[in-house]
Amino acid sequence: MTVQELINKLNTIQDKDLFVRVLENNTENPNLNMENYWVHSIEVANAGQSGYELNGEVILIGEE
Repeated sequence: MTVQELINKLNTIQDKDLFVRVLENNTENPNLNMENYWVHSIEVANAGQSGYELNGEVILIGEE
């Protein structure tokens, strides 16, 4: 998912005060989605940075 796709999806949500929960998409995990992780902060790694020479990314950081 790109940043623009995420923005477009978020813009369709009427209640902008909702919390954002993170779910693990791994059916092999016996504790699948049993813990509540909420997006706490966002980091950006731009292309060209160390470790991101070819592609940048947005990192959503969650916590319980």
